[in-house]
Amino acid sequence: MPFLSVVVPVYNVEKYLRRCVESLTAQNYKDCEILLVDDGSTDASGALCDALAAEYAAVTAFHKENGGLGSARNHGIKNAHGAYITFIDSDDYVTSDYFEFLDAHLKEHRCDLLKYGYRKIRDGESIADTVPYFSKGLYERERIKTELLPGVVGPIRLFDYAKTPLLSACVCAYRLDFLKKHDIEFRSEREILSEDYLFNYAALLNAQRVEISHKILYFYDFREGSLTKRYKTEMLPRMLNLQNAYKAELQKAGLYECYRDSYYSMCVDGFYACITNECCGWNMVDKKLYLKNVREILQLPQCREALKKCNHKNMSLKGKAIYYLMRWRWAALMCFLYKKVTSA
Repeated sequence: MPFLSVVVPVYNVEKYLRRCVESLTAQNYKDCEILLVDDGSTDASGALCDALAAEYAAVTAFHKENGGLGSARNHGIKNAHGAYITFIDSDDYVTSDYFEFLDAHLKEHRCDLLKYGYRKIRDGESIADTVPYFSKGLYERERIKTELLPGVVGPIRLFDYAKTPLLSACVCAYRLDFLKKHDIEFRSEREILSEDYLFNYAALLNAQRVEISHKILYFYDFREGSLTKRYKTEMLPRMLNLQNAYKAELQKAGLYECYRDSYYSMCVDGFYACITNECCGWNMVDKKLYLKNVREILQLPQCREALKKCNHKNMSLKGKAIYYLMRWRWAALMCFLYKKVTSA
């Protein structure tokens, strides 16, 4: 049985897949398996998966009907044999000491989850490094509850994006039997916004031991036209589904009352994300339409409740402006100011 399983979901990435796989196979580490999950690609990605599996002993190719990123990752989880599992997007790649670092730290600490940092790359140039804002080190259950979960359930300070808990699945290693014990798997991104967040949320709510590292192990290739740059269709209903799922996980863990303010802060932040999605107008020709959508978001009972119950005491001046514009439902002014700031 290998110590590390690496799951690489594959969909129409023939241009980048070999770079991803060879960033793993070039390392002098044998105690691993690399699972390429072809999610119904319509280009040559599926054939390339088979070619890479024939070329490298550690690589296995799987093919399935298209079901989305979460579905492909779940297929990898079900077919993985490692003690620990990681996920790499097929158009990204990892550092040359990726396996060496994970092997040493996971064997020493035997944690349920290890979190690390990433470097954003654009056109081959380094843009920025991002690490979890938590202090690096080992966290047992009580410290997880007091020091990690408040910033995971919701933002420590509303509308402050300078610090991030890093809830991407691509910057974490998970103990596989821990995931299976707690039935933690990915929900489809087609029904829920940010399946990574919910996956990590569930993992951290159940984890007994977590290591936070500030080591950069992952390269995120940020390209124009990539998924993160597109207008998110059906964002609001998927956000509402995410909020409901968050609440259910909190209640299941018996922690809803403990983190209720943080939960509602997360909800407010989510509604603001939906508003900015509309303000950008990436898919809108009719300006009246996206303004109508913003008004509808601000009038939602769930939004009104979250604005009343969230923690809004420690916001910056900018945060206060956003909060009260939302509270007073000034949709037109919100859109105008957002577009002014982003176009400056």
